[in-house]
Amino acid sequence: MDFSDPIPEEGPLTAAQSMQLCAGCQRCCTYVAVEVDAPDVPWMYDQYVWLLYHKGVWMYVEKGNKWFVQFETVCEKLAPSGACNVHGRHPALCKEYDARTCERRGELSEVVARFFDGDDLVKWLETKRPAHHRRYREWFEAQHAAPAAPPRADVPRLRYEMPAAPTSPLALALTRRPVPAPSRVAYKKVARRAKTPS
Repeated sequence: MDFSDPIPEEGPLTAAQSMQLCAGCQRCCTYVAVEVDAPDVPWMYDQYVWLLYHKGVWMYVEKGNKWFVQFETVCEKLAPSGACNVHGRHPALCKEYDARTCERRGELSEVVARFFDGDDLVKWLETKRPAHHRRYREWFEAQHAAPAAPPRADVPRLRYEMPAAPTSPLALALTRRPVPAPSRVAYKKVARRAKTPS
């Protein structure tokens, strides 16, 4: 493979050119970004605030009011060495990715806002969309003013046992632990045992 090819500004890239651009980087294998509906009503902003209160989740807005949520999560096919374990059988999405548009190459010109926490979104809303912020605050206060429904005694309480958090293969390489076997169990419902009087 000839790695001395100059990188064109436009048009298709050869495998060697893609490898040159991506040398030493696996950033695109460590997150998932999904386009979501642009919020225009209070409950939608509330949903996005809720999303942003979670670790490893952030959002950004591109020109044209395009909203994205990004999950910082490592591809399970990424080897500790940084190589792709399914190269040659990888999704077409990976093959079509153009590293010339990667965030590594500089500020993404289409991005107009980033939110790393729910409070970031609310502050941005107050500054950039005051009418939306006013409606959101009115809705939010009304939601919190309503009395919460009391818990029903006739409904058995359930406890959810969650699987262990996913582990980054890159972090495993540092600890030299084997990669855990993948689990197909999303969660298990376990009825809370009734306390017996002693």
